[in-house]
This record gives sequence, C-alpha cells and structure tokens, in this order.
Amino acid sequence: MKQKVVNVSRRSFLVTSGVFVLGTTVAPKVAAEIASLTFKPNLFVDIGEDGIVGITSHRSEMGQGVRTAIAQVVADELDADWSSITVRQAPGDSAYGDQNTDGSKSMRMFFEPLRVAGASARQMLINAAAEEWGVPANECTTDEGVVRHAKTTRELSYGQLASKAAQQPVPKNITLKARDDFKYIGTGAVHVDAENIATGQATFGADVSAPNMAVAVLVRGPSLHAKAKKVSIPEEWKQNERFVGLVTIDPITDGPIMFNPVGGVAVIAEDTYTAIKASNEVSVKWIENGNKNFNSEEFQATLRKTVQNPTDVVHQSGNVDAAFEKAEKSLEGLYETAFLSHAPMEPPAAFADVREHSVTVYAPVQDPQSTRAQVAGWLNVDLDTVMVTPTLLGGAFGRKSKPDFVLEACELSKRLKRPIRVQWTREDDIHYDYFHASSAQYYKASLDENGMPNAWLQRTAFPSIMTTFTPVGNGPGPFELDMGFTRTPYICDNQRWEAKGFRAGVRIGWLRSVCNIFHAFGANVFVDELAHVAGIDPIDYRLAMWQKEGILKVPGMPAEPGHELNIGRLRDVLIRVRKLSDWDRKRKEGKAIGVAVHHSFYSYVATAIEVSGSASNLSVDRAYVALDCGTYVNSDTCVAQMEGAVNFGLSLALKSRITVNHGTVQENNFDGYQVLRINEAPDIEVELVPSAELPAGVGEPGVPPVAPALANAFFALTGDRVRSLPIVG
Repeated sequence: MKQKVVNVSRRSFLVTSGVFVLGTTVAPKVAAEIASLTFKPNLFVDIGEDGIVGITSHRSEMGQGVRTAIAQVVADELDADWSSITVRQAPGDSAYGDQNTDGSKSMRMFFEPLRVAGASARQMLINAAAEEWGVPANECTTDEGVVRHAKTTRELSYGQLASKAAQQPVPKNITLKARDDFKYIGTGAVHVDAENIATGQATFGADVSAPNMAVAVLVRGPSLHAKAKKVSIPEEWKQNERFVGLVTIDPITDGPIMFNPVGGVAVIAEDTYTAIKASNEVSVKWIENGNKNFNSEEFQATLRKTVQNPTDVVHQSGNVDAAFEKAEKSLEGLYETAFLSHAPMEPPAAFADVREHSVTVYAPVQDPQSTRAQVAGWLNVDLDTVMVTPTLLGGAFGRKSKPDFVLEACELSKRLKRPIRVQWTREDDIHYDYFHASSAQYYKASLDENGMPNAWLQRTAFPSIMTTFTPVGNGPGPFELDMGFTRTPYICDNQRWEAKGFRAGVRIGWLRSVCNIFHAFGANVFVDELAHVAGIDPIDYRLAMWQKEGILKVPGMPAEPGHELNIGRLRDVLIRVRKLSDWDRKRKEGKAIGVAVHHSFYSYVATAIEVSGSASNLSVDRAYVALDCGTYVNSDTCVAQMEGAVNFGLSLALKSRITVNHGTVQENNFDGYQVLRINEAPDIEVELVPSAELPAGVGEPGVPPVAPALANAFFALTGDRVRSLPIVG
C-alpha cells in the first residue's frame, strides 16, 4: 500500500478550520497552557523533556473510549511509546474545531486531522535529530518514542529532543503511515481512564468541589414550565447550620424551550446530603400552564390515528394507489414506540463559579463549546471570560449535550456570589429529561407473484426535536427522517412516504441513535411480516429485495462523500450475522431466533437475537452482531459498544417507557423506569468487519436493530406479532 502524502502549508496548518490553531489566535487560557510546555507543535500534542507525551482530547469521555481512541490515532502517527502517554482534557474552545461529542462522529470527523497532528510532531522530532547529528532527515527513523540513525547507530529519545524540536518550523509536507504500518490503530487498548475509574480516582460531575462551595438541589414543578408562587420550609431547617437558603428560578416561557432551566426552587446547603434532605421538606404552591393537560396515552392515540390516514408527502415515485388497486395480495402494519428517558447512571451535575470578570464551569457536558456559549448568553458576559471544562461523564446518551443544569449552577452562583454545584437526583433526571419521542409508523405493501413488494407506502408521526428549538412549526426535520425513514434500503418502483410532526407537553431531545430507534423497528418488523406472508426466510427475503452491490440512491439527505448507502456492505453484515448466529440451524422446541439490519451513522449493523421460553416467560439467551463501521481505531471498544448497544436496545424493547398524566411523568426511579438487569443480559458475540473504508459511527448504530430482531424472534417463538414497544414493560 502506498503511503499518503498530505500537503499542508504552514499557514493552513496553523489556521485552517480552527483545528491546528497556534499562537495569538488561540484563546488566552489555551495559549498560556501551550507556553508552559517544552514542545507543543499543535493543539493535540505536547512532549516534555521527561519524555512524557501529552495528548489532548477535545471530545468528552462518557465511557465510549474517545479519549483512548484519540490517543491511539495520534500516538500511532507520532510513533510514541504507549507507556509514556498521558491524556489531557481540553476546555471548550473553537480552536479545537467541533467538540460536540454526539452523533457518533468523533473519528469520522477527526481521524485524518489527528493523524496529521501526530505525523507533524514526528517529523519535527526527526528534523531536530537530523540537525543535531548533521545527517539527512530521510535517513532517520522513529519507533517507541525514539529517533534513530541506523548508519551511525545513534538515537535520541523524544524527551531529549523536545527543546530542539520546539525550534523547528512546521513541516509543509507530511507523510502519513501506510495502513499496514499501523501499530495502535485497529487494535485493542485498555481505556486510559479505566484504572482511575475502577479505583475511584476519576472525576465526574458530582466529584467537583472547591473552597466555599455550596450544593443546590432543585424542587421542580409537576409539569413543564410550572412557576413557583409560594414557597415555605419548616422553621427547624432555617436553624440548621448546614442549610443556606432557598432561591427561586422562574422558567423561561417566552420563546423556544432550548436549553433553558426548567425552573423551580433551589435548596442550597453546605453539602449534598443536607440539600436533598431539606428539599424533601419544601412546600411549593405552583402556577401551571397548558402543559398540565398533557397526557401521553391521549397523545399516542393521536399519533396512531395520524398515520392511518393520508398526511404530508415527503417522497413519491411511480403510482402507489394504482398499484394497490391492482394488487391481489397486500399487507399493512402499525408500529408504535413510547417516550423514553436517557437515564444515564450519573444524573446531571454541574459546578459553576461566577465572579466579576470570570466564569468557571466543570461539568459532565458533551459539548463544552455550546455550553460555553449558552453560559455567556445566559449571564450576558463576554465569551472570553467563560471557561467550560468537561469532567468524565457517567453515561450520557445525548442527555448531557443539553446544558440546562449548567445554567442552573451559573444562575445560583451569580446570585449567591459563591461557587455552586447543582446536583440532580435520579427522580429529577427521569421527571425532567429531554425525552426521546414516542412514535407511530404505518406500512403497507402489495406483493407480486414472487412475494416481493411492488408498491410501498410508509408513514411516520412523532414529536419533533425541532419543537425544542423553535416556537413555531412542528417538524419533523429532514435529519430526523433521514434516520431510517428516507434513508432506507427498502426501495421499489411505486412508493410514497408521508410524515407528520407534533408538539408534546414535555421536552423532546435526541437519545442514542435518535429516530433510527423507531424507524428501524417499524421497517424491520414489517419486512419480517412480508417475508412470512411470502413464505421466504427473512434473511433471504431481504437479500432478494436488494441489488447485489453498488450505491443505493435514496431520496433522503445527501450523504457525506464516501458514506453513501452501499448495499453490498449492508448485504455483507447480514450474511455475516447469518453465519455467526448459525441462523440456518433448526432450533429446539421452545427456542427461536430473529434478525434485523440497519444502516445508521454511516455504519452497517446486522443483529440476530435468540430467545427461549414463552410469551409470558421470555428469556433472551444470545445476541449476535456484525458491525461494519469502516476503519476502526480500538477493536475492544467497538465490541464493547455493540455489547452495550444490545443491552441498551433490549431495555427499550422489553422494559423502558415514560408515561405522562396531567403533565407529570409517572415514573420516578429505576423501579418504574426499568432497564435491563445484569442477570437478564444475554451472551453476546460480535464480529467486526475488517475495512479500509472511511471511519463511521460506533456508539449509536448498534442500537436500532436490537428491538426489531427481538420482536421478530418473539414471533418465531410464539406466533404472535409485536408491533408496540415495550414488549413486557
């Protein structure tokens, strides 16, 4: 394989896209950090005279291993000694480029820039050594943190070269490694934070403390945008030396929901325990608005009714109605999913210290730049005075990209003129989440003499994420439909796709894999039903519907170049999971298997679920996953993400549901909003597809096929169709 030479001018290396910005263009706090290091060729690499290689992670770590992956990519091109690596967390700053750790796009966006960062530093070290020895740079090689000159058997460590390398100009032409020479990329590596997490030394949001810090726990209203009218607390609490006081935050009701605080009464104390205990004693009389009338069961009935009638057309080809009129055989199905909560293991928490000329925030946020801008806007201060640094995130799934809890901490710190850490309880987290949309989908197809669809109608209805960001219009947004509705492999000559968005009386946000959850469910179960009517094996049926290879043209949003829907790759993962699961083996009585396949976040995933028991006593025994995510960085992480996706997806399929009555969420904790327990988790086998394609998503694309694969297995076991989730909950 030929090496790739990237031509990067000095100017473009320093300023293009804000990725490799140095010097005065960097925010003051970042510039100060750079100045204190021996060799800092770019924002991602630094090397000290002690030989320690610092690699800066500009993305947030929530258990998905991104800090480790970033280190692997940079260290590989740097030819660093892995044992000398330390990873630092970047604050929110546009100098780092996009920092929104969401959408499974960290490696997709930064694989090449991170490689360039490592390769540039390596070349500068080589140039420094060559200058020291008076030899041509092309005679020098690197390995394990050392530059060597074979002809004279001399060598210098990176630490020894750090000061001299700092004087070298940024190279104009950078040679990246050939794929066959990768040492860390594509291999397994223990996460760099694993030991600290396991030994309790890692810092999560709730671990942050500072001198004179107080803790706030909020009492919030029974429905969205409820406003506190009258507040009281028993007199004995006012005498408690650990109790500080009560502060009311009014909700913002003019304009879109955005990431504004929910509002409520903040109970301030010197410690978390006292704040929680006191919050249980607070009495509040609330003023509610129209959200108090919201009922999730009635809302679901509206969605259900909507998709059973014509609605807004987003795509049509051929003549669907005429094809249906001529059809001798057709099939239709209605599929539904419930509101869902993110329920990360760590509830939201945020530390803020608002002073006259500076604002300091430490919090488990997925997008520190967006958070920084939100804080500056909320407090009406200059962006340059705000520093936001992510702590480790104890899970997130999209919840912690919405920094409402950070704004609460900033508002309280400003009012009390002392550092504040806001701590949400589990009940807060479940009651006042940005919920994943409930949904309904309707599918109808007519079948030809071979059992293949020759006309296809699909409809979807759900409360759009767009309603969070605009006070008018209901969506859905094109990006939401692109998630498994318009970007679909199920194409025939006569098709019509229709969609309708709604507003709900709760906040709506994105959750791991977003609209792919319900679109993959409806499509995969419907295709399974078509296969059953046609009397064809579900895998064979899908393969018969699709062309053998090539790029499938779909009318959804244009894909990024190199990430078009490649039907050959989708077929491949389905064929691989067939073999991995021993699909064609006849199962014993009381056992069955189901399958689903989906393309999301530019990755291809096929999942087979094996079950046993009965409809009333279902056991999920094994799961098989084939993943093609293009070039992957950490193979262990990819496997772990698929394992996590299976258990996450099974939770949504079997147990999880948010219900709302009179605007109030009925579930309180994990006793009501249930997730899969460890004894319920199946054995999981994962096959990674070796690939030289562009890196694609890993964290999210494993989730969508799980629920439909389970539903199809349920049918194979019991003969009963599952068209509504959760199955058991």
